[in-house]
This record gives sequence, structure tokens and C-alpha cells, in this order.
Amino acid sequence: MAKQQLPDGKLVYLHCSSIFNGQNALFRRPKKIHQLLEHHQRSIKTLTKEFTLPAIAAVAKDLLEDRIFESLPRAKLRYPELFQPPSESQEAKRVASEAEAVRTEAEAAQDVVLTSDNERGENFEEGSQVDEPEAILENNVKIGDCVQVGAAELELGQAPPILHLVQALLEDSCLDFGNTWAPEMMKARRWDEAESIELTQWTRKFLQITENLPETAIMKTSGQSLKDVLFATSSLRHSAVHRLRTSAAGIMKMLKAAVTFTEALNDSKRTEKIMDIKTRLEASIEEIVQHQNLLERKLTDQFQDIARRRAELDELERSCVQEMLAADEQQRNEVGSALEISLVGSTQVSNLDGYSNVNVGEEKTDAEAEEEIDAVSLVDALYSFV
Repeated sequence: MAKQQLPDGKLVYLHCSSIFNGQNALFRRPKKIHQLLEHHQRSIKTLTKEFTLPAIAAVAKDLLEDRIFESLPRAKLRYPELFQPPSESQEAKRVASEAEAVRTEAEAAQDVVLTSDNERGENFEEGSQVDEPEAILENNVKIGDCVQVGAAELELGQAPPILHLVQALLEDSCLDFGNTWAPEMMKARRWDEAESIELTQWTRKFLQITENLPETAIMKTSGQSLKDVLFATSSLRHSAVHRLRTSAAGIMKMLKAAVTFTEALNDSKRTEKIMDIKTRLEASIEEIVQHQNLLERKLTDQFQDIARRRAELDELERSCVQEMLAADEQQRNEVGSALEISLVGSTQVSNLDGYSNVNVGEEKTDAEAEEEIDAVSLVDALYSFV
């Protein structure tokens, strides 16, 4: 039967953090809290096995009033032991999972790039097509920071708006750069809006004209050529347009490439905006990771509970088998004893019957002998009389 004492707040936070999130973290009325817990009772079986639902709701209400569920910093401050870094084995699994996710993304993005280029078949000037560096997309989406339960992904509806926003900022930066350093070209081609051409086409054209620009037009980046910097944003554009599923680490890598891009074009305004997006996204990803860590800890507790119950079932199974064997042995002993008694009794009765038969036979023989003697005596008497 469930115990009546209150559960520890840490346990309630660990098992209920996925329930009291978003708007649910604003609940304060006991009835609403109890109803929500009752609706999600299957996900808190570990708690309800030890504590009553009203007891869990009472502790959850205290955590809600202290805003523990709605504030990750508050939760870290209250329960720092729940937010310890993952073990080396868990970290290795995260890295492997993230690497596989990013590798898959790179292959998908590369296929899109090749298909798009083949279908477009357009050059800005005859015979002056500039090829993108080989495998540049794969290099631009290697793992940055490890984020996962598996590899963390932003939902399909979340990633494209972020990437579209950054793409628009990059295209605005390209428009300003072209108007500043190549106004004649911009006017001749009637590129008067950022959406006049695609981001990848902007970068190709800029790479063609950089030799004729003053050194102050482009800021040099250490460790990367201008070609790499410009084309590093290709994966961002293709992921946004073709709605490719993208890991959190992959998006962070794209944003980093976008920051380097705007810095190379000396666009501090867009650099600051993209950095702000990157910072806020990092905070959101950190929240996702921490929640995933909590889910993993919760799963560990559930596995331990399952292991305990499995051990109890194994013990019950052994007990049932032993009880069956003992009952079988007892029954066999009882039946064997009964059979032995029956056989011994039958043998004794048989011996008594045989003895009786022998005596009767002897009695019959004596009578016959007497009759024979009497007959002989009678014959002898007759002969003597004659």
C-alpha cells in the first residue's frame, strides 16, 4: 500500500519536470495540479508506487510556487546534484550519436547542393562558374558541442525559421556589401533587393570580384580562406530551403559560419544580430540538454525499479518451483507408502489362505482313510462269515 509521507522534492522534480513545463509550470491551484498528475499517472509510476497522488501533488505545488519547474537556473540552484555532467561512457555515446547525426545531415545537404546546381545550370558569366570546395558542407557541420538523447534535433517546425532568419540577414549583408564595393555591377544587374538572387549566388559572385576590391573591403580570417568562409554558408541555405532535419550541433555550426561570413564582409550590425540569435539558441539547447539529462536519470531510476521488481519475480518464480517440487515429492512419498502398505497386507492375507487350504486337505485325507479301513473290515467280516 502507498505510504502517506511526502516524497522528496528532488524526486518530484526529477519525475515531474516533463509534466510541469511550458504553460503547465504556471499552475498553482491544487485541483489543477492533482488533475494534471492524474492525467500523467503512467509516467510517474515510480513515485505512485511509494507515495499517494495527493502527497506528490502537495510537493509539486510547493515547487511550482517556488518557480522551480519554470526556471532552469532555480532548479540547478535547488538541486545541483541532478545537473552533474554525464559520465564518460554517456559522453562517449553522445559524441558517437551526434557524429552519426551530423554525418547524415552532411550527406543529405551535399545531395541537395549537387541536385540544385545541376537543375539550375546557370552561370553569372559564360565560362566563369566557380566551383564550391569539395566536401565543404560536411566540414561545416561537424560536431561542435555534444547535445542529445540520441542526437538532439530541433523540431522540423523550429529549425527552418531560425535558418531563414539568419539567411535573410546574410543576404542583407551581401546587398550592402555589393552596393558599397560594386555599385556598378549591382545597378547593371538590377540587384536592388536582398532577395534578388540566392545566397549561394551572392557568394559565388563576390568570390569572382574580390581580386578587384581594395584590401579593406574584406576582413581576413585566420585559418580559413575567403573561399571557405563564403561557401561555408551553403549548408545553412540548403537546410532552410529544403527543410532538412538538423541537429542542434549542426545549427550551431551554421550560425558560427554565418558570424564568420558577416565579419569577413565587415558587417558589424548583422554580426551582432546573428551573435544574439546564436547566444539565445545556445541557452535553449542547454535547457534541452539539461532536460534530457533529467530524463536519462529518470529512466535510470525506472530501470532500477524494473530490475528490483524483476528480481522479486525471479524469487517468486524460484519459490513457486520449489513449492511445486516439494509438493510433488510429498505426494510421491505418500502414494509410495500407501502402495507399500497395500502390498504387504495382500501378501499376509494370501499366506493365511494357503495355510487353511492345507489343513482342510489333510482332514479330508484322514476321513477317506477311515472309510477305507471300515470297508476293509466289512469285507473281512463277510469272508469270515462265509
